[in-house]
Amino acid sequence: MSKTVRKIGANINMNAMVIHQVSKIANDRYVSVKMADKVIDVEEKEQVFIGKLSKAYYKKSNPTYGIFGDEDPTFKNLLSTYIDTSDFYSFSAQATEYYKIILQNTISATGGFLMFADFVNTDISDRYLLVLTTNNKDGYMVSDDLKIQDIKNIDLSKVDIACMINLTKWEDIDNGVDTDTKTYLSFVKGNKNISYYFLSYIDCNNKTTNTESTKRLTNALNEYAKEKAYDRNTTIKKRNAVYQYCDDCLKTKKEIQLSAISALLDPESPEGFSEFASDEKYGVSETIKGDRAQLRKMKYIMYADEKYRLEFDSDLLGKEVVYNRQKNELTFKSLPEDLIKQIPQ
Repeated sequence: MSKTVRKIGANINMNAMVIHQVSKIANDRYVSVKMADKVIDVEEKEQVFIGKLSKAYYKKSNPTYGIFGDEDPTFKNLLSTYIDTSDFYSFSAQATEYYKIILQNTISATGGFLMFADFVNTDISDRYLLVLTTNNKDGYMVSDDLKIQDIKNIDLSKVDIACMINLTKWEDIDNGVDTDTKTYLSFVKGNKNISYYFLSYIDCNNKTTNTESTKRLTNALNEYAKEKAYDRNTTIKKRNAVYQYCDDCLKTKKEIQLSAISALLDPESPEGFSEFASDEKYGVSETIKGDRAQLRKMKYIMYADEKYRLEFDSDLLGKEVVYNRQKNELTFKSLPEDLIKQIPQ
């Protein structure tokens, strides 16, 4: 039975899209704005564009996850007003005028196209706002009349920076709904020189804690092992290798890189785990904040000599397995029935 191929963008329900142009030359404070006359009449082309971009965003760019910061709430307040009023064009125009102010105050900044898109991913029923900037030097994305061109591929290296805000999660977290993750926005950087003032504009803040960041990595690693159907020995070997890499990074005060872990897991497919773990489902950022206590749970404890062989998941320490350093004792609790039956009474 042949597998049905779903069209790109079939899971995208477009609410609104608009593109404005903000022109500025580096080292010049003058900024001009060309506003679109109206929002784009959304057709299949725009739906396919967002579908391609969403796929490339999570699979090819290793986004960084975070929340709104507390430095400047201007953009967040404009977005909140839009959600209340549903006036997308007014929101985009006001947000563009605010971006103009950011550029005027950043002498090294250059202008480009500023895109806003409101859409729903019907696969998970979550609503998103995409904010994207591009200088469009190659004319690969935006036409002269501020509309999307027909394009075959999305090359995020040509995007200055993009931010994806999960409006559904943001609302849930603000309302105190318990969610698996405490982050609701993410961003990817193409041209890193632009990132600092764009992130200031959105007020993005990578507030993922060391503990949460490490938990996400561990969870993604466990699920990846299941998807790849690794046997027990392979899983142990790979988890211990990742633990050793992360532990070495913490000892030498180096950043833990998702791309390095991915290459370590599978040198023949070095981007496989990166693409898997950076999906919003797992939310692993390219740069991972390491928590030593959480990292230990990734490691398997193994020891063997002539008298006995010992092997257990270090996640059991402090629970079913208790270690007393002063007494040099290791105590096992809640023994399985099959093990108890083997012990002479």
